[in-house]
Amino acid sequence: MGPWRREFVRSMRRPIRRRRPVWTGSGPAPRIPPVLLTLGVALVVAASVIALLENKLRPVVAEIAAAQAQNNMTAVVENAVTADLAARQVSYVDFVTIQRDEGGAITALTTDMARMNLLRSELTAAILDALKGVDVSDVQVPLGSLFDLEPLWAKGPALKAKTMTVGTVRAEFDSQFTSAGVNQTLHRIWLEVDVPMTLLLPGGEVETALHTRLCVAETVIVGKVPDTYLQLGQQ
Repeated sequence: MGPWRREFVRSMRRPIRRRRPVWTGSGPAPRIPPVLLTLGVALVVAASVIALLENKLRPVVAEIAAAQAQNNMTAVVENAVTADLAARQVSYVDFVTIQRDEGGAITALTTDMARMNLLRSELTAAILDALKGVDVSDVQVPLGSLFDLEPLWAKGPALKAKTMTVGTVRAEFDSQFTSAGVNQTLHRIWLEVDVPMTLLLPGGEVETALHTRLCVAETVIVGKVPDTYLQLGQQ
């Protein structure tokens, strides 16, 4: 057997290697590996569950975070106003003058509006200065608080949120007359404070506001207060 014949016989015995067909867009598509298919399904399910939980729990998280933020900011505002009023030693007679006739009956209550407006401006500045120190504060909401179950309340890992004071602090005086006994009237001057806030929660911002009122001055007026003043002071 010559050399060329031996080479021909060996070539006939070699296994034929088949080339993988290339998908040209027509005909059946190549099969996706099971691992990738399982991973894709798992990602879709996880995203759906997260979206569902966010829609269900986000309002609860926002409500709890807003309550905590309002409590924290209320303490800051009340401490600032109380400290400022104590330092000034403010009293009722600094703002209101009671005028009586010869028989002792009350004829007028005169309010020094210029002095009250100056105090309101200074108290607002004191509040702003106090809020600068806590312009961004952390609020933590335990996951157990999201469920209406007593054993889980305030337990578990916490969701963190940021609280920012945004906008202008609004402060206004309000007057209130209430009965304090026979022929006696309690007159209080309140400071109404509103502070807009923004909660930075996972997934977006939530707007809320702090509202609190503090007694600036009060006194018990002995004698009949004219009805016109009582009506102005009603809540």
